[in-house]
Amino acid sequence: MDTLIDTRTVRLTRVFDAPRERVFDAWTIPEQFIAWMCPPGFGLDRCELDVRTGGAWRAHGYKPDGTHFAKGGVYLEVKRPERLVFTWAHHADDSYTSPRGHETKVEVTFRAIGNKTELTLVQGEFIDLPNFNGHNEGWKGSFDKLAAWLC
Repeated sequence: MDTLIDTRTVRLTRVFDAPRERVFDAWTIPEQFIAWMCPPGFGLDRCELDVRTGGAWRAHGYKPDGTHFAKGGVYLEVKRPERLVFTWAHHADDSYTSPRGHETKVEVTFRAIGNKTELTLVQGEFIDLPNFNGHNEGWKGSFDKLAAWLC
């Protein structure tokens, strides 16, 4: 896994031992997304994914300390099974009606390498180093869970 750190944009590339369509599905089918999204200790208990350009996504989850959170955004581009682009913001509390924090854009590309998939994620721009660090580490942990789930 490569990480280029400029403190404003997270860039990660990882190869998964699964076909591109299967990895893409893990991002677009709610039951699959819930299974791996969030780093170890964190998790989702529900999500809604309207995977189409202009469609919304939202997820509700929990932290290791037992508190809950809500996050979501809008799909800007959906090109199955090659690319997803969507916005991302956390809500102020665990409700979808609370104010949303700073919004970033997430771009995910899926490249077939035989029966494996090279996934590249770019997210930014972040407003500060703590937000950058949280997402950088969060995606790494999530990708570890995704790799295990795909096996």
